[in-house]
Parts: sequence; structure tokens; C-alpha cells
Amino acid sequence: MSEPEDEPSVDCLRGPEGLALLQAGQQRLVGAGQVLCHEGQSLEEFFVLTRGTVEISRTVAGKTLVLGTCGPGSILALMAALDGQPCAVTLRAQHDCTIVELSRAVVFDMLQPHGPWSANLSHDLALLAIRRLRRATDELASTLFRALRSRNAGRLDVLDLARIQAKNHVWQCASLAA
Repeated sequence: MSEPEDEPSVDCLRGPEGLALLQAGQQRLVGAGQVLCHEGQSLEEFFVLTRGTVEISRTVAGKTLVLGTCGPGSILALMAALDGQPCAVTLRAQHDCTIVELSRAVVFDMLQPHGPWSANLSHDLALLAIRRLRRATDELASTLFRALRSRNAGRLDVLDLARIQAKNHVWQCASLAA
């Protein structure tokens, strides 16, 4: 995501596992302005952005706020697709994009013990999730600490919290870029 700038990509899903994951999905073109998912929508699929940029927004206090953008290599809406919970953000193509759409069922099938990629793919996805969770926990702790030390002690910045939540729906994974 472009906001804030401290979101490094994770070296994951490299080699044959990453390629197998991309090949298991359906590649499609997404036109500028097209929505991949709406805030509050339940998903059966997630997306790997291979070309273009996607805008991440969320409604806060009745206003739609753009929280950032992401580029090639981003894994979009993975948590929402895998756990069946609604997506916390809206993902909209800023420009024409190419994505690979992967269904929950396809990924779960790839993770079955009989699959040739299951061990490495499970490892890479778990590592990606752990790193993202660790980063979100650190960001939340920092946001809470700043709130406690501010002049308005105890007041949380709603926009900071929305950004933290939004980042959990967009994971950078540079090795999946086109």
C-alpha cells in the first residue's frame, strides 16, 4: 500500500509454488474504476494483482476515505476469502489492471497433503500471515501508545485504525508481480 510507506513486500510464494498458485487461478483484466470487492462483502475468492494499481478505501463516519494504493505483487482480500468474513475495505482498480482470481476451494485443494506444493505453499502462506499479523499488532500498539500520550489522552485516531485494518486485506508479495 502506498500509505504509509513502511509496508515492505514479503519475499514469499517464490519459485514453483508461486507459479502454481498463479496458474491455478483465472487471469482477468479489470477496467479502470471497476470494483473488485465492496466493503462488507463476503468473498469466495481473493486476487493477486499482477499489473496496475488498486485503490483501497473504507467508509469512516459516513465518508469514503482512500487509505492507500497497492501495486503488482499484492495479494488482495486473502483473509476475507479464506475465513469467510466480510471484507473491511473496498478495492477499486485505479487504472486498467490484470489480476489472477483464486477461489477458496482451489487454494484449499492445493493445501491438501497429497498436493505437490502443499508443504511449501502452506509454509509461505502461514509466514505471510504471521508477518502481516505481527505488523498489524505493532501498528496497533503504536497507535494506542500515541493516543495515550497525546493531549487528547485516550482518543484514538479513527483513520489510523482504518489504515491498520485495511492493510490486513492487502498483502505485498513482490515475487508474484508480473
